Amino acid sequence: MVNRSAKGTGHRRAQSRSEREQEFARNASHALRTPLTVIRVASDLIAQDAGLSEASRRSLSRIHLAVDDMEALVDALLLLARCEQAPLEHEAFNVRTLLENELDRVRPLLRHKGVGLQLDVAGDPCLHGPPRALQVMIGNLLANAVHFTDAGVVRVRLQESCLQVEDTGVGMDPVTLARACDPFYSSVEQPPGGPGLGLAIARRLGVRCGWPLALASTQGHGTCASIAFPARKQD
Repeated sequence: MVNRSAKGTGHRRAQSRSEREQEFARNASHALRTPLTVIRVASDLIAQDAGLSEASRRSLSRIHLAVDDMEALVDALLLLARCEQAPLEHEAFNVRTLLENELDRVRPLLRHKGVGLQLDVAGDPCLHGPPRALQVMIGNLLANAVHFTDAGVVRVRLQESCLQVEDTGVGMDPVTLARACDPFYSSVEQPPGGPGLGLAIARRLGVRCGWPLALASTQGHGTCASIAFPARKQD
């Protein structure tokens, strides 16, 4: 016989824990906005100095990119902290434009490692949803590809139905692949420094926005990450 009282108590505890986690994420995200705003405003003021050296301007550019990344992450965390029944903020946006902005960020890193970057475009999807969420997803997938690939190429394929990021890096065994989206999980075979929270956040964003993330990998031969897009509605 099922103990309904114990079952109900367990459900309430799980719900209370989830609510506390959501509240923490909301508070932490709001707390991050103030220092990020200070950094952005201060760096914008510094950029107006006509006597600034080129090296300093390059450093400021990196600061601006880092602030953009953090602001996008804060938006993503706030989205995940909302109740699942709360409606998402939707706007129409072009995936290729957002993708090319993220590719511009990783090109210097790949050139430094001697790894090629290939972009294949077979579609031009437009989505309705929070663009910051997709920005974080793509940014995390590209960051993983850069981190785990020391030779070969990172291939990015854009189609109407999906976006794929495939690398020729270290890959994952089946056990690691099964846990790749667990927060902070890292196998002993992986290089230091990741994956951290990147894939965990990307998968949760995909579920929340209706852009599911799938991973396929073979140890020693690389990884392919895919974000599926909903079918475009016919007029």
